[in-house]
Amino acid sequence: MSDNKTGGQSLAATYVRHGTSGPITLPRRTARVFLVLLIVAATVTLQVCWPFASQHNPTPSDAPGFDWFSLEPSSSIKWTECYSGDKCARLLLPLDYATPEGHTTAIALRMIPATDKQNYKGPLLINPGGPGGSGTDLVARAGRKISRIVGGSFDVLGFDPRGIGASTPSASCFDTDSQRALWQLQDDARLLNVSDNTVRFEIARQITMGKRCREKIGGEWGIGNHMSTADVARDMLEISQLLGQDKLQYWGFSYGSVLGQYFSAIYPDKVGRVIIDGVYDSHNYRDALWNTNLADMEAVIDSFFHFCHKAGPEKCSVYESSPAKIRARYFALLESVEAAPVPIAGASPPLIITRRVLQTQIFRAAYSPLATFALVADTMFALERNNETALVDLAPKIVNPTECKCALPDPGLADNEAFSAIACGDADVHPYDAATYEAYYQGLAKASPLAAPLWAQHYLQCSQWLIRPKGRYTGPLEAANTSHPLLVISPRYDPVCPLSDAKNVQKRYGGSALLVQNSYGHCSLSAPSLCTAKHIQAYMVNGTLPTPGTVCEVEELPLVGSVQDVGALSAEDSELLEALKGLTAEVPMFGAK
Repeated sequence: MSDNKTGGQSLAATYVRHGTSGPITLPRRTARVFLVLLIVAATVTLQVCWPFASQHNPTPSDAPGFDWFSLEPSSSIKWTECYSGDKCARLLLPLDYATPEGHTTAIALRMIPATDKQNYKGPLLINPGGPGGSGTDLVARAGRKISRIVGGSFDVLGFDPRGIGASTPSASCFDTDSQRALWQLQDDARLLNVSDNTVRFEIARQITMGKRCREKIGGEWGIGNHMSTADVARDMLEISQLLGQDKLQYWGFSYGSVLGQYFSAIYPDKVGRVIIDGVYDSHNYRDALWNTNLADMEAVIDSFFHFCHKAGPEKCSVYESSPAKIRARYFALLESVEAAPVPIAGASPPLIITRRVLQTQIFRAAYSPLATFALVADTMFALERNNETALVDLAPKIVNPTECKCALPDPGLADNEAFSAIACGDADVHPYDAATYEAYYQGLAKASPLAAPLWAQHYLQCSQWLIRPKGRYTGPLEAANTSHPLLVISPRYDPVCPLSDAKNVQKRYGGSALLVQNSYGHCSLSAPSLCTAKHIQAYMVNGTLPTPGTVCEVEELPLVGSVQDVGALSAEDSELLEALKGLTAEVPMFGAK
């Protein structure tokens, strides 16, 4: 495979492709106008700031100093020391496996080496979901905690799937991040609703993106035509085998569960250990329906009112004598800000709290209740009292401020259009039809009135996507037998990947086991459970599956806090629990706009 084709481009080539080879210098007047526009974005784009957004704030070990593109891509894995003890590489793989001597993609790999060399069991590949999440970034944020769970005999290996993060070419439909930010300024501040023109506005935006992405990343050798989930599954097999493992060892979260289903269906004889966690039914995914996801969303949202009441006034700022009273206060607040949006002039930049802001806040809080329910309560409390001082302090946590960043971002943290390229590219074609969409929207609204306006854009997104990947997989998404059974994990109440999906998937893969975690939130990471962690370790180390009907309890509840005496734990369990608590801030934000 030649290193001088698409995937092996140099850093300079990558930057030129994005429109600059160095920092951007704007004329003074242009810079002032640009800054004003970006301030407006804080009230329009609604990029709510949650713990998962820590991916945009590199940890100290990831401070500037390592240049991914200084690594020469190679058709073999050549590790280089990076990030204070980790190993990094860029692997050249065929862009199209049907033409292995053609163009290439350079896949970024980052590995935390195993510490128990005597009992070494090979690499565990991890995927953070998305689609579009960076595996190398997940290693930076959570790799050592994951290593603590699975045990020191495994390498923990994150990779950036083709088109994403530090892998090249990038699935970016914009020349610069600033150009993308300016496009996002035109987003609608209203909630999507089939009874007004918000749907037509969203369709116009998706038509624009569909055409632009076809121009930027489409074409025979465009990355958008070669980043199907099946392509990534093949990439995982190649990575494993180049590292001396005939079978895949894998832990995939959220969309990563779809990737695990694809791999296990396409390569059933190459399943070593495959964990799918926070499970979306790949049938619903490939059919581009997106209509089972919200089945348990309202249960998770209602848990906010329940746990606030259970926690009491010392731990929840909007405590009432019953969950119903807290719920009534919340919906009264929604009505109030819809009638009269609340300006926060003292925030930097200033912003306006609208109904969409609050619905987006609780929608996203449902992914990680343990980490974020307190913020929902504090936001309610400050708004009810019109406490501008408190609102100014809360503003950066309510809406992520848009900043003028002329410097190029760390490649693992750069935005892209991979979600559409993968999710819509994998999907069956379904052109927009007004009657069909209205029925779809009403179905979502029946399941979750609060989340439906935020989730319903995915249908529109895929209805206008124009790139059909060459490697799109249309075969069976099931396997009567795999070389080792899968471990399927689901919270009892997952806001976007319901337990019912996990049950359906588990039935399709012969011998697989379902582990239910009695918790609220997205993926098992959203709540610490020693029981879940020990079952994962037993599966990874010994291949042991939980017995049918196994349900794991958690060690901590949202707002309430610990539910057991931590002092009674062994030193080993205390250490494991600390790792699990750290992972609650790393919950994937599957499908969240």
